Amino acid sequence: MKRKRAWLGGWVLTLPALTLLACEASSTGGNLVREARVGVFFGGQIQQREELARVFDDTQSQGFRLVFREPLSESKRVRWEIALPARSGAPEVAVSKLGEVTVPIGQREIDQVFRFEPGDPLGVWNIRVLVDDALVIDRAWLVFDAAARRQADRSAD
Repeated sequence: MKRKRAWLGGWVLTLPALTLLACEASSTGGNLVREARVGVFFGGQIQQREELARVFDDTQSQGFRLVFREPLSESKRVRWEIALPARSGAPEVAVSKLGEVTVPIGQREIDQVFRFEPGDPLGVWNIRVLVDDALVIDRAWLVFDAAARRQADRSAD
């Protein structure tokens, strides 16, 4: 689901903020969530990365994984928002991808996968994930064009 909204500065990010906002498993969600990670799914694991190439096929999937301390005794609502940078040439309007799922009783882990879509912009992305109202992930990463980076590297040689 996509929604356009005015960028009111709630999470205006710049590249130096990447390291400052690489927060996972916050203390507010710490009682319920043992592990909260965001990254690339690879061989059953999730690899955290600071930069990610924008790929439009099934060879790469990214998302987040939540591991609860114990199987849930009641269902929990998990909500997320991925804030994308404004498209080049666009005014201060950004696109957010929103999602929500209810994790059923007895579940101990949840993986939520995202794939890039045509039109997704390059630049700094940020994801915020909440379990009920507890923030468990607030993290930024850089999405780049791999072909353009390879070309720039060849030109620099």
